[in-house]
Amino acid sequence: MPNALIKPTNANLDKHAEPVLAKLLIEAALNRGDLTYGEAMLRLEKQVGFSSIGRATRLGYCAGQIMHNIHAEFPDAPLLNTLLVLQNDHMPSTGAGGFMASHFGKPKLAREGIRDDKPDLWRKYFETAAEEVYDFAGWPNVYQKVYGKPYKADASTMSASNPEGGTEKDGLPRGRGGEGPNHKALRLWVKANPQALFPKLTISRSETEVDLLSGDRVDVVYYASESTIALEVKSKDSNEADLTRGIYQCLKYRAVMHAMDPRDDADIMAILVTEQKLPGYLKELAKRLEVPHKLVSPKKDT
Repeated sequence: MPNALIKPTNANLDKHAEPVLAKLLIEAALNRGDLTYGEAMLRLEKQVGFSSIGRATRLGYCAGQIMHNIHAEFPDAPLLNTLLVLQNDHMPSTGAGGFMASHFGKPKLAREGIRDDKPDLWRKYFETAAEEVYDFAGWPNVYQKVYGKPYKADASTMSASNPEGGTEKDGLPRGRGGEGPNHKALRLWVKANPQALFPKLTISRSETEVDLLSGDRVDVVYYASESTIALEVKSKDSNEADLTRGIYQCLKYRAVMHAMDPRDDADIMAILVTEQKLPGYLKELAKRLEVPHKLVSPKKDT
């Protein structure tokens, strides 16, 4: 990363952002996912060294250039740029309309306002485009041809394909590292202070490091008369990979604990507890996956 921050001019986006954004989009394609504008902007600022890009949707220009360059070498390549999506509905912005119109032979997709006027139609063609992107096996070869260097998955701690690239030592099972002091302190504080998180709920008992039949270990579990609450804690040591992993851990805990509970109507929750605010794209991810988040400051609360 250069010492001086890079200004987000179109020329600099072409030179510095395009190869990285293309790699991030290919990573999303290989993982059958997507990439929000907010996440892309944050990763470019941190990994490449851009000053504030400002409006994240400026990256639509960059995504369009990526697709033009891909089509110059591979005219029939699927629309990789459609995986760059807005946070609110996880669909591409209007800039993808011209590409989809040409690709599908549907000129109306390029019409201004159609994304808002016909959201169901827009989603139909977007999802078709995304399936084509997911089914295409040649993305590493495309990257090497277009950008002149081999595709290599992002090894940074923010990479979605590298969920174990976090920095926090959180006592993960099966030999993946011991627990750090900050994680332990937060875990024990959460166990001892259920009323700080749920002041209106009567907790009958709380346990820590609760083993599940899946082989997972939950940091803290609160037991109430009608509810069971699993809590995954991420201390101030956590980076964005740790926080992302925490969201998905909550999904797993919730599913496994439902399966373990013999009651058909069991009220089981899984909550992410952190000492830091979630970045915008992770807040949106947690909301979309219905994973509640609690922000705590143990030193202030005790």
